[in-house]
Amino acid sequence: MTSSWTGGPPRTGRRRAPVRTVRETEDLQVDGTTVRIVRSSRRTRTISAAWRDGVIQVSVPMGLGPDAERDWARKMLAKVASRRPTGAGADTELLARARELAARWLGGEVDPREVVWSTRQQRRWGSCTPSTGRIRISSEVAAMPGWVVDGVLVHELVHLKHADHSAAFHAMANRYPRQLEAMAFLNGVSHATGRGMSGTDSEPDEAPEG
Repeated sequence: MTSSWTGGPPRTGRRRAPVRTVRETEDLQVDGTTVRIVRSSRRTRTISAAWRDGVIQVSVPMGLGPDAERDWARKMLAKVASRRPTGAGADTELLARARELAARWLGGEVDPREVVWSTRQQRRWGSCTPSTGRIRISSEVAAMPGWVVDGVLVHELVHLKHADHSAAFHAMANRYPRQLEAMAFLNGVSHATGRGMSGTDSEPDEAPEG
């Protein structure tokens, strides 16, 4: 008596080991804006971008190459930079971004308690209350380039330590490499729109949001 089988090798009951996904993360400076590159071995062809924790995150295939990664980062930055989210969830991301900037450029000397987008900033791009550690950023800043948003955040973060615009304040704020450029950008927008918006400031007292 003989037997035969077709359709491939016989099953042995052993399961194939799952393929391990490798991920790497690196922050790049692209045209003055931080872009987080996330490399994944599972991703083979597609490239995507989205806001994560206040930073544009670009997901790319593993092994794409540094030049290609930077080219894609620049393309995706141009595509999604104006889509910076606002609202309750975005406030959480804005706080995370502010704390990252404080750690990177300000030596962790300040620690904001709350950072929120505000539609009530009619005369300022941003303001803060040092006594509470609360920072408010005009929602109109959300559509500006990332390096300008960072400049406004750094300005307000420094006000947590220096309430005025003293030499010590400017020396600390200018640790952010594009601070002067960001303030010049805001002044240009104010002049072009005729809105008379001032840069940013600190407030000893704060009116309740409502």
